[in-house]
Amino acid sequence: MSVITSSISGLSSILKSPGIRKRNAEQRVRFRLPESLKTVLLDFVDRKNIKSYEELIYTIRDGDVDDGNLMQLLTEVQECISLMDKKLSHFVEAVLMVDWVHRNDEIVKKFQGFLLDLLSAHNYYTKSALEKLMPVFKSVGCEKEWINGVPTEEEILVFGHAHGVLRVLLQVMPMACDVLVQVVMNHFPYIRRPSHEHECFIYNMLKVTEYQPRLRLQFLIIIFKRLVALDVYAPRVEVLEQEEVEECFDMDIEETEAKKEYMHVQHIGMKHPIANNLDISMVQLFIYLRSECHGADNHLDWERTKQLYHDLVTVFEQVILSTHATHHVQFLLFYMCSFRVTVAETFLNYLWHKVVSPSVPSIVRQSAIMYMGGLLCRAAYINISILKALIAEMSTWIHTYISSQDGLECVNSDVRVHSVFYTICQTLFYVIAFRHCDLVNTKKNLTFLQSLNLTKMVTCRLNPLKVCLPVVAQNFAAVTRTYQLAYCYTVLQHNARFSMPVIYQDHRGYAITRESTLLDTFFPFDPFVLCRCGHFVKSIYRSYQESEQENVFNEQDVDSTGGKEEEEDDDEDDFLTDQLHGSTLSHSSAVPDMFSYGLSPGFKLL
Repeated sequence: MSVITSSISGLSSILKSPGIRKRNAEQRVRFRLPESLKTVLLDFVDRKNIKSYEELIYTIRDGDVDDGNLMQLLTEVQECISLMDKKLSHFVEAVLMVDWVHRNDEIVKKFQGFLLDLLSAHNYYTKSALEKLMPVFKSVGCEKEWINGVPTEEEILVFGHAHGVLRVLLQVMPMACDVLVQVVMNHFPYIRRPSHEHECFIYNMLKVTEYQPRLRLQFLIIIFKRLVALDVYAPRVEVLEQEEVEECFDMDIEETEAKKEYMHVQHIGMKHPIANNLDISMVQLFIYLRSECHGADNHLDWERTKQLYHDLVTVFEQVILSTHATHHVQFLLFYMCSFRVTVAETFLNYLWHKVVSPSVPSIVRQSAIMYMGGLLCRAAYINISILKALIAEMSTWIHTYISSQDGLECVNSDVRVHSVFYTICQTLFYVIAFRHCDLVNTKKNLTFLQSLNLTKMVTCRLNPLKVCLPVVAQNFAAVTRTYQLAYCYTVLQHNARFSMPVIYQDHRGYAITRESTLLDTFFPFDPFVLCRCGHFVKSIYRSYQESEQENVFNEQDVDSTGGKEEEEDDDEDDFLTDQLHGSTLSHSSAVPDMFSYGLSPGFKLL
């Protein structure tokens, strides 16, 4: 056996990664315990024999340790716990690095006993012991992504060994929970690491919360912060560009659609690497939300659901609400609200409280009303009673605000001064235009809309239509004219004559014309584009539906154009799509419900 340099300063290098040293079976050191482990340790502490100590560390770290030798090692090490102060830290590190999670239950139990004895006697090894568990939680040797987000039986067994040790450790040493939170933050996989590491790590962090519920909120905040980072680095425009099937030129449309469907069914994943990491990570969260709120009989556990809801709202407020224009992470709240209408109503009331609270920063109030509008429009589980109640709340607030401004001699119509007012107006217009089919299906509902006094809103001195997104204003104007709720076109034409357009370049360098007074708007529940976890959202997601009156009205508009050729009409639609929404997609008919990133109310063009 080769001898390692006998200098204490060289000990740190013993525990480092082997680097270029190949770890083939032929080159591995045969493990052999010394006759007296305690003597070797004492001789090193007394500086009598450093070489034997270094040789022992090397053989433990890189030697072939079978089950019998490992059991003997742990037995003898446990007898020397009292000696293992900071002077023997390298030896302790070497023992902690031994592969024990792939062994039998007897060895796992023995290692658990050693670890508890060690940390009870020398608690300064707690952080090091927890850090040695993190690689196990990231991967156990298999690099294949899980099917349907479920780990293999082998991985479940190995993860179970690690969790068994961690569970007892946290029960015996409650203070270790704080150390664990810091270790998890430091070892969370980087956003560009393989997707399997992300799903393993998130799966295991959520598993910890099952036996340590008090860590759930902290872990959820850590996980959601990483999901938001992934979401930000995977813009929807980039994801859609990479998901386009390159073989479209070589096959017909039916084959292309069939291939897309096949890819989704087989869970091949996303082409965009960061979007793929986000997709596979969110699967774990969707599964967790479902399993945590539903028992074995698939019935909703209301008490557990309420507890998880409160944690998620805290995470939403601290992480998501303060981040502008994320596209996918918020769908976890969208999914949670679908479990019971009471959850959705409570969340909407929470958002409305944020909106009307003067102590909340205006940017947060604007973001809250956008999330509120997105839920009212896109959530299929939002019933008409909740919809009408919140529309009435918004309408009352708007009229109160208008009355407070009408009493002034001079009104400052700067968007920045009245940003919350304008955002609430746009949200109200958006919700009415998007959900008008539900709001005009009975005489009672139509009377309700007439009672909102929409004419006063659009003709007030603050002129909210001037700052609304054009597609929202146009669709709202069409709906209100069809049902004689308000007459907006005169205001829109006046605004068009006195507007000052601004020309700027988009991310591709194309010139885009936009009104200088438009609100900074985003629609948090744009169509979901991640393939793996899309099925969690699909059944509860609402797409825009035109009423029969609108279809007749649009056909009359088309007939009145003078009989242009169909090809020319398609070109005009493409042009309008590009101009109104900044879209660079090649054909508007292919994406009737998906406009540019962050600017998609989901309307079809009129």
